[in-house]
Parts: sequence; structure tokens; C-alpha cells
Amino acid sequence: MRNPFALAIALLFSIAPGALAQDPRSLPLPTNSVDVGRSQVTGKWYGTVDFGARATTVDGDEARFQRFRDLRPGVYATNALAGRRTDDWTLEARAWNVGYRDQRYQIDLQRVGRLTASFLYDQIPLFISRDTRTLYTETAPGVFRLEDAMQLEIQSGAKTLRSFEDQATRFDMRTLRTIGQADVVFNATRHSDLLIQIRSTSREGAIPFGGGFGLNNAVELAAPIEFQTTDVRTEFEWANQRGLLRFGWDGSTFNNAVESIVWDNPVRFGPDAAGGPSQGRMGSWPGNSLMYVHGTGTLSLPARSRVTAYVAMGQGRNDTDLLPFTINTAVTQPELDRTTAQAESAMAIAQFTLAMRPVRRVALNARYRYAGVDMQTPVFERPGGSVSYDTNFTATAGPSEYHSVRRVTFDADAGFEVAPYTSLKLGYSHLGADYQHRLWEQTGERVFRVSLDTTGHQRFGLRGLYENRRRAGEGFEPEALAEVGELEGMRHFDIADRNRQRFTVIANAAAGGMVGFTASAGIGRDQYPESPHGLQFYDSDQYSLGISAAPDERYDVFASYGWERYHALQRSRNATTAADQANPVRDWTTDYDGTVNFLEAGINISVIARTLIRISADWNSSNDTYLYGLVTGSPLAVPQQLPQVKNEMTRGEIDLSYELGRNLRVGGAYWYDDYKVQDFALGPTTLTGIALPPVQEGAPVVATNALLLGYLYRPYTAHVGMVRLTYLW
Repeated sequence: MRNPFALAIALLFSIAPGALAQDPRSLPLPTNSVDVGRSQVTGKWYGTVDFGARATTVDGDEARFQRFRDLRPGVYATNALAGRRTDDWTLEARAWNVGYRDQRYQIDLQRVGRLTASFLYDQIPLFISRDTRTLYTETAPGVFRLEDAMQLEIQSGAKTLRSFEDQATRFDMRTLRTIGQADVVFNATRHSDLLIQIRSTSREGAIPFGGGFGLNNAVELAAPIEFQTTDVRTEFEWANQRGLLRFGWDGSTFNNAVESIVWDNPVRFGPDAAGGPSQGRMGSWPGNSLMYVHGTGTLSLPARSRVTAYVAMGQGRNDTDLLPFTINTAVTQPELDRTTAQAESAMAIAQFTLAMRPVRRVALNARYRYAGVDMQTPVFERPGGSVSYDTNFTATAGPSEYHSVRRVTFDADAGFEVAPYTSLKLGYSHLGADYQHRLWEQTGERVFRVSLDTTGHQRFGLRGLYENRRRAGEGFEPEALAEVGELEGMRHFDIADRNRQRFTVIANAAAGGMVGFTASAGIGRDQYPESPHGLQFYDSDQYSLGISAAPDERYDVFASYGWERYHALQRSRNATTAADQANPVRDWTTDYDGTVNFLEAGINISVIARTLIRISADWNSSNDTYLYGLVTGSPLAVPQQLPQVKNEMTRGEIDLSYELGRNLRVGGAYWYDDYKVQDFALGPTTLTGIALPPVQEGAPVVATNALLLGYLYRPYTAHVGMVRLTYLW
């Protein structure tokens, strides 16, 4: 479990100790053909390619091991590169994992002073599960049917869904995302450039999809995915020493080939009944488009200052055909207010920034930002009523509501050089937001911060930040809670009144140019003082320590350890009547506590001539506890506590490379992965089959009312061995 805080630590830790030494080592001149070709104008072709064979064994959840990659056994070619550099142009082509599901290709072209272009083809697999099973047959895209005889026997009570589990078909659930992108920059004149970017993304496969007819009859389906997204970006830029002017047009479209999902009711075989339809239907993800124009201007002013302005205006549209209220022929079918969505939204963004350094030791910055989304979709009236879950007809139903939002941010910072290499910065921000159809009409947040930075020192660096935030709302609308049946004291954490304090510090030091140290700490406290129900508080703590050492050119060692803790409390109330809603002794709480530990270490060894050995290990562990509590005198039944959620990942890698000659290397690698998981949500003790509820040992068979896909959180142990031959020219 990582976060931006840990990423910042990793970036600081990656600084080579030699870079902090007083007399940094000079970089050696490149010797192999690829480095020479890239750094010098030779006019000759250069390149490299890795040929190899891979053996992979997985004991357990193979899908989780190969979630976003393809490590199937077999021969492979990767890290292929071919390029040429002349006085006039540079061309370079690269390929990774050729022929596998995660293959990638890229071509970069540069004509000096004229053109820069890059072309990319990338495949990203998502392996969801190898254990999924289903009784459904997809007769058409998005249409799922069960055998009639099966439905009839279940409806008559002769059998249950569990009786047919052995007839379920096992299948691999996965998707494949394919990206094609072209970026071209034309150097029109000495001071102007024209940029064109086109990106096409398609995604195909299947993902879990939840259907059903209310909570008592749930269904999981392998919903087909046939997405196509096209993004176009155009931009013209003019710049000189005084300023910059940039403007452009961007557009994006999303298309979904499967507009709806239809499935048979596993416990009923026609004809339709008001409380029991023979099939269900839900809309899929609708196609939409977004177009906007934008402009940026920058101008240098006296007193070493610069002002920048950015403005963008956009329009989003969705005119997908609307589905009828229900597919159930036994329920009254209200008439649609219109046949298509006619959904539109207008977006506006403006940002103005002023940066100046009036004197050498003082820096001032100010920024104003406006962002607004205005929903312009016509109100959808429902005078004839509505239908929920394909079973419940409501004669009276209110019109639709759309959530528009406008946000305004003002930032101001003043930095002072208080000592050599050390600066003190004071800052203030105000964040305001206006909402339509939310609990608050407005929220405002005031932020005060102070930071101390010691940068540029040859042997020591320190960065510390303290931040204090206060958010409060105005124009509370209790009727918004009543309309959706929520508690009177419910507050949504993203806009509720909140007090936040955060402190972070990162320090690094180098000793003699051979040893480097990095340490960091982060503490966060969020309080929600005006939330009778909902999130009460959220605390976070992160600490880490790292060391790297390079005593000489033969050894390079690094190690880091981190610890994180997250603690939150939520409060709710069990209530079905007005009297229950007003009774505080019916409150119950969820106390969450989570910890994360991670350890990383590695060593690079080049003791043997022409031989490089790399060894690394990575261990991550997380534990999450959910503790349910009741108030004193509660009439509620004592809750059964859930077991702790545990995840542990151990990884190790050994890589050996030997230089046979100037242009030929041989090598091998071994990868080890071991993943352990204990999760009550999708664990094997909870999901004992695809039909729920499960049958407990020694208990009689009960009528099942849920048909799932059987996806589980399962551990695995994987071993990958590779041998390779690297050729350079």
C-alpha cells in the first residue's frame, strides 16, 4: 500500500550519494555501440536486442500474478532497439515483449529544427480471474440466458441453484487495452510550434457486472467490454524571450458497442409477474463526447516577475437512447419524458499566476483558479411514475436532479532565504465551492502552511511542511437527506466541516561520497466535529528510513524500511421508523485500523571481470481490522466481529550478466513471488460456490437466491527463470 508521500521518499532516496559529495566523480565516456550512437553524431546504425527463453510456474492464483503483464513460458524478444543519428535527423525504434499480451512498440523521429514525432503502440492486459464460472450462456453481445429446464425446476422448488453448480462453465476473465498514439510537433518558424496528438484506446474482454432484482436476488455476469476512446489534441505555440502564447482545441469521444445488459432470472421462468420478472435489463456505459478550446499566455514583467494566464471552455454531450423503465411486461410501463438522454454540460476553467522575486532573498507567488461544471441537461419529468428493480412500480416520482459545481481557489506564498541553502516559505490558500443539489450550498476552506527547505547543500538536505486546514459549509439543505431516506445527522465526508493538520519532513545526508541516508515522517489528523453520523475522524502516520552505500566501483548496496498506519471511525444508526431515527442508543460504529510495513533491499556486484550480478528483495505486509461497536444500553444485537484482513507480498530477483565480447552478452535471471491473503469479503470460507447462501456443514440445503461468478482472493507462489542473449551493434 503506497501513497504519494512514499513516492516522494523514493525519489529522494534515488539520489546517488556521489551527487552529494564535494568532488563528484566525472562520468566515463560511453563505450558500447548503443551509448555511442545515442550520444554522438556518427551517422551509423546502432541497436540492441535481447533474445531468450522463459519458464514460469505458478502455484495458486495465476491471474493475480500476471495481473497487468504476460509472463507465459516460451521464447521471447524484448528491449529491442534500432537507431541512427546524423547532423540533420535522428531516428530510433524500440520494442518490448514482442508477440505477448503486454507488447509495446515505439518510434521516435526528430528532424533538427523542423519536426519531432513519436508513435506508440501499447497493449495492457488485465487478467482478472482464472477461477470464474457461470451457468449463463451469452447468446448475443450483452444477452445472457439460462437453460429453460433449469429455471423451471428451480421455480417449482424441486431443485436449487446449488443443484446445478457442477454444470457451470469455467472461463478466464480478462480484458486487453490497446493504445495507439501519435505525437507530432512541427517547428513552423523560429518562434512557433504546432502540436498534434492523436490517441486511440480500445478495450475488449469481460468484467464482473452486478445485476439482480433487489438485494434478495443478486446476479453476477461476465459483462462484455467493447470500448473505443479517441482523443485529439491540437496546439499552436509562439514564444520569445519576453513571453509565450499558446492556444488549441481538444476533443474526446467514447463509444460502447454494447448498450445494455439483459439476463434471465435464475429463480423464475416466465411469464412475467409483478413481483417476479423472468428477466432483467440494465443500461451499459453510454457513449459521450467532450470538446473544448484553451489558451495560455505568459509575459515577463519588470522586477523579475512573470504573469501567466490559462483559460479553457468546454462542452460535454451524451445523447444515448434511453431504455424503457422496465423489461417486466407485468408491471405498468410509465411513458418516457424523452427518448434520448439529451445530456449536456458546460465546463470553464481559468487560472492566473503571478511569480516575482523583487529582491534576491525574497520570492512571492500568487495564483487564482476558477473551475466550473454547469449541467445543462433538461429536467427529466416522471409524471407517470417509475419502476425500480423491475418489480416495484411507484405512481408518483419526482423529477431528475443534476449536480453542478463551481470551485474557486486563491493561493499566496512568500519565500525568504533565511540562511545559505535554506529558505522559509509562508503560505495561505482559500478554497471555495458552490454546489447544486448537495447537502451544502457552499463550502469554504482556509489553509495556512509553513515550510522549511534546505536544498543545494553538498552533504545535507531537509524539507519540512506544516499545514493547517479549516473547512466549513453554508446553506445546509436537510431536505436533500430526507429525499433519499438518509439520517438527519448524516454528513458526506467530501464536503462536511473538517479540521485537518498535516506535518511532513524528509531529510537526506551523504558521508564521504560513499554512504547516503534518507529519513522521512508524515503525520495527518482529520476531524469532522459537525458530523453526528458519517466519518468522525481519519488519522495517518508514515515513517521510513533508507541507506545506500557505494564503497567502490565493485559494490552498490541499498535498503529502505517503511511503516504506515491508518485509523478511522464512522458512526451510523440502525433505524426503520421515525422513532428509531430519533433514538441515539441505536447508534453503531465502525472502527478501522490498518498498518503497512515494507522493506526493500538490493546489491549490485561487479567483482568478477566482465560480470554484473544484481540481487534485490521486496517485502510488503498490510493488516486491516474492522471493529463494530454499540453504545451503552443499545437494543441492537451484539455484532459478530469480522476476522482481520491480511495481505503479504514477498519478491526476490537475481540477475546475472556476462560480457562475452564487445557486442555480445549472455545472462540469466530468476524471479520469485509469494503472495498470501486472508480476506473475508471474497475468501474461500465466505464463497463456497457460485450459489449463495452457502450450505454450512451439517445444515440442511436451503433455497439459494444469489448466482455469482466465484471470483476469489487467493494466494500464489510463482517462479520465473530466464536465459537471454544480448546482441549490440
